[in-house]
Amino acid sequence: MIRTNSRKKYKLRPWVKIGLGLFSCSLVLVLLLSFVFTGGQISSILPWGKVATLCIDPGHGGYDVGTIGADGSYEKDINLAIALAVGDYIEEHEPRIEVMYTRDSDEISWPEEESEDLKARVDFTAENNADYYLSIHMNSQEDTSQYGYESYIRQDDDFSYEVSRRIAQNLDEVGWEYDRGVIYVEQYPLYVVSHQKIPALLFEAGYMSNYSECHDLSQTKYQNLIAENIAKAYIELILEDQGIEDDTKKD
Repeated sequence: MIRTNSRKKYKLRPWVKIGLGLFSCSLVLVLLLSFVFTGGQISSILPWGKVATLCIDPGHGGYDVGTIGADGSYEKDINLAIALAVGDYIEEHEPRIEVMYTRDSDEISWPEEESEDLKARVDFTAENNADYYLSIHMNSQEDTSQYGYESYIRQDDDFSYEVSRRIAQNLDEVGWEYDRGVIYVEQYPLYVVSHQKIPALLFEAGYMSNYSECHDLSQTKYQNLIAENIAKAYIELILEDQGIEDDTKKD
């Protein structure tokens, strides 16, 4: 017995072909326009692509150890640990936010001179077209009883103000005390914030001159606690600022 193929071959109707063709052309056109108007960042308009870039700047590094803590620890090391933990949390929980670092190790790529150092951090942020800037630092004071965290921003930077308040709210909820408030760089100049043209926040996570707080800041579990709650604030407010839905809040 000879078996014949009984399956029918279906042909697309002309109007379906036209529709598919128009859709394909439109998609190509959108991608080309995106390439032109976003400097080649095609993924920025796609729902699964980049929505914004956060530049994280671990203060000091290399030749510059920053503050030396009451327990002998270096500020540059704690800054780096918290900064990397912030970035790791964001990349895991909201990959649509691109994270970049001015440094991701103790090595620095700029001259070992303070003014050049500070300028290089600002230039790096601008050259890489970051949308937001976060600098991580530790505090120090002759009065060793002082403790707590504080945020430095420009007075006209509403976004960073909201971030600082959200960070404080988050940290308060997990028991990391206490909030020393917001300080404007117009009254207390800080180059890396004052010279940015984008929302910029310098976060002083605590006082290394206070032995008890310094001891906590040196512990990985507390570094991760601080980082997680900074990251949560940035994820929520960046998505809100960009008009993007926060998937973590869906039921």
